[in-house]
Amino acid sequence: MIRSPERPLPFAPGPARARRAARRSLSLAGVAALALASSTCAPPVQGGSVVVSSGAAGRLGMLCRWGHGGGEQGELCPPAEIAARPSRVRRITGPSDALSGPLAAGRRGDYVLENDEIAVVVDQLGPGAGLAASGGHLIDAADARARRDELGQIVPRIGAPPRQVLYRDIATGAGEDGAAWIEARGEVRGRELAGGALSVTTRYTLGPRDRAVVIATSLQNDGDRPIEALDLGDVVHWGAAEHVAPGVGPGHRGEHEGPYVAGVGAGVAYALASADGAPIRARSGAGFSDATFARHAALPPGGRVDYQRILAVAPRGDPLGIATELFFLAGGAPGGVALALVDARGAPLPPIAGRATLTPIAEEGAAPAAGALDLWLRTGEGAPLAAEAPPGLYLVGFEGSGRRALGSARIRIRAGEIAPARLALSGAGQLDIQLHERGAPSPAAAPDLLGPLTPAKVSLFDAATGKAVSPPRLSLTGELQIPLPPGRIRVVASRGPEYALAEATVDIADGSRSRLDLTLERVVDTSGYIACDLRQHTAQSADAGVDTTARIVSNTVEGVECAVASEHNLALASDLRRDIAILRLESRLRVLPGVELTSGRSGAGIGSLSVFPLGAEADAPSEGALRWVDETAGEILREVRALPGERVVQVSRVHGGGSPLHASGALQGAPDQGPSLLAQIVGDGADAVEVWTGREAAARDRALEDLWALLRASRPVTPTATSDTHGLHGAEAGYPRTYVAVDDDDPGRLDVADLVAGLRRRRDVVITNGPFVTMRLGEARQGGVASARRGPRGGPLSLSIRVERAPWVDARELHVLVGGVPIGASIPLEGARTTPAGALLDEIAIPVVFGAGGGRRPPRPAGPTGGALGDRGPGQAAHGPISVAEDTFVVAIVRGRRPLEPVLAGEPDGILPFAMTAPLWIDADGDGRSLGRAAAP
Repeated sequence: MIRSPERPLPFAPGPARARRAARRSLSLAGVAALALASSTCAPPVQGGSVVVSSGAAGRLGMLCRWGHGGGEQGELCPPAEIAARPSRVRRITGPSDALSGPLAAGRRGDYVLENDEIAVVVDQLGPGAGLAASGGHLIDAADARARRDELGQIVPRIGAPPRQVLYRDIATGAGEDGAAWIEARGEVRGRELAGGALSVTTRYTLGPRDRAVVIATSLQNDGDRPIEALDLGDVVHWGAAEHVAPGVGPGHRGEHEGPYVAGVGAGVAYALASADGAPIRARSGAGFSDATFARHAALPPGGRVDYQRILAVAPRGDPLGIATELFFLAGGAPGGVALALVDARGAPLPPIAGRATLTPIAEEGAAPAAGALDLWLRTGEGAPLAAEAPPGLYLVGFEGSGRRALGSARIRIRAGEIAPARLALSGAGQLDIQLHERGAPSPAAAPDLLGPLTPAKVSLFDAATGKAVSPPRLSLTGELQIPLPPGRIRVVASRGPEYALAEATVDIADGSRSRLDLTLERVVDTSGYIACDLRQHTAQSADAGVDTTARIVSNTVEGVECAVASEHNLALASDLRRDIAILRLESRLRVLPGVELTSGRSGAGIGSLSVFPLGAEADAPSEGALRWVDETAGEILREVRALPGERVVQVSRVHGGGSPLHASGALQGAPDQGPSLLAQIVGDGADAVEVWTGREAAARDRALEDLWALLRASRPVTPTATSDTHGLHGAEAGYPRTYVAVDDDDPGRLDVADLVAGLRRRRDVVITNGPFVTMRLGEARQGGVASARRGPRGGPLSLSIRVERAPWVDARELHVLVGGVPIGASIPLEGARTTPAGALLDEIAIPVVFGAGGGRRPPRPAGPTGGALGDRGPGQAAHGPISVAEDTFVVAIVRGRRPLEPVLAGEPDGILPFAMTAPLWIDADGDGRSLGRAAAP
């Protein structure tokens, strides 16, 4: 139901105001009449929560509002004689026409749809931006005054498996009501349409005063057969905005249902809702939300179906801005809140950067509405501490800039009125941290005349509760000045799993400065290996919001030495060497340019393939050098191999939070086709299979089952682990990572050709988020082939396994798998000795007998294993000899039981220590080969 706004005015109107109020009452009476005609719709809730009720698209422009986005007192409606300028459409002809910001993708020739409130950009025809297969999609959105975009893109998603629209034509126009529109027309292709042919039209419409654009998509079956069960929706790549939704935490991954999905950026926020107010089903992951607005739509020949949604653009980067926009769309009239900050003695404080929280209070004993957003207002230095808000009863709090509210303020916000809130804040102290380093290897570069760098991540916790008091601080110089509220603080400095933690507890006093010196020390010996994160994203991908500098810094402070910038279908490969040089990190980090290409043909490909390194010969994959739209993975592989030079092709495996547009490696055929499709891609020439992505432990164990099947089927491949990070916190660079054996492990001297050879041919890798495990059988290391002909027939060889870790990294169990099957019980790890550098070390030796005698023969696979033996009790059986009578492979897996806190935070299952060696192939019959893998000369 559309509800007439509350109408109390903050002061009595004079004659001119009275005339305007009379005119205003006519428009509100019309709204009320419309509300009576829509009695089946729920009214908007005016109690701090937000719903989107039906008819929101039709109400855009019908209501006027109070002092939008700012802190000044104003009327609910502007004077009637001040007419809003019509909305307009124009082409971008130069930088001044486009939007700004790290995610702004608009370029010359794209279309800008704008009014005096917001501006959005739709890209021109041709190759699409980011993950889109063509132009015609919404790629930028911003407040019209700030003109700073933080959105990735919005792409209609048709059917399951998902299909994209290929737009072929774009038209623009304007209506008599002052609205303007952009219309893109195209088609959907796909074998799953079974003879049908879908033509698609999407229109983007913006009214003269609206802060939301209406997106209406119409599909028509132009074929001679019916099309059944189409799910219709959008995939939103949030870019620099953090995904939020009612009833789920920020950055939620997984399925949820609610009235809208939203993203909160630093200076702008977005909300996507169905125009008819119906709840939407969404699946969200790393940087995206897949929202379904209509399910199981059926189109007979000549049939047509439509769906409409609204993208609201809030003027600030906070959930309160989202709540206000949606409340307005639901027919409500907002009010406002104005904060006055004082110190403990009552003296006024200037505006400071922080977060003001608004917690709804239940009215008359009723429970607050469930599933509402956590409302907070972002404040800044020099900015007025005031903003619009939905009417309701609230408790107001504040925290920021080293201060926190000493109590809360109870306020009631009414439509058209400002509610004042006075908050007394604590004092602030300051912590000065100086980091030092001991035990680091000598860099390849000459000594730095500007002073040494000491990269580190510094985490701060309340010493009494263990709760983080702020996001981790990332520093290259090792110098930090941090404002903090008074109290006892635990400080933890880290640099990835090769380093011991440097930590201390310090007392922060009001108005004083405390100094802390901490020393980092590298304790784990990874000589001969370089620590790589082989799939990452920056703001150059549509679904990531991290600029290149922040990505470089995040790698360095986590101890990553080699990273691959694998941007989605990017026209130009990301070469960050200049940025690395500016930061003086050439001796610590090498970033290889790469691309993540998407196979879009239904049932014909794996999903996404990472290709690296790329140079000038392959710098324009989406402009012709590498075709990817509707290509199978095999076709993409053939094009990659036709390029000059040598590069790695990595199959990205399915993992929770994978974007449905590129499937993030999700198998696009029927579920039972997965192993055969993967085997086909590896057989076509893929070098590596990503078996572990980010924090998805359950998906990792499923992927390992597919890896064992590949290896048993004589498809040698290199297993890899990547963070696939799109952000900074919660998906840290290098967790997990792939250690690759190279001739020179100094990042400043890295031979890229040697790294490529290590992944493609030597296959000597370790995948881990903490422990470092290596394995050797005779003279062969993991990745190689141990042959019976190199020792006495039937005589034993020793399988030597070494597990080393920093003291903060837990490692409790070693699992040995032969042919993908566990051999005996897990072997307990206790950190039997401490190395001179300070690492904990276990060394295990297991005899291996070739032939039919002596030991235990490995069992045949009887079901899924995945190396998931964490529930087995420890035992010594695995120390007995293993008898190998046929060609096979062996893998060592290490598991820990204690999460990787305090360096990582999140769900414990996702941050439990895990490490795995590459397979070590065993040539039992002495013919120089094992399961398709040839022994080295």
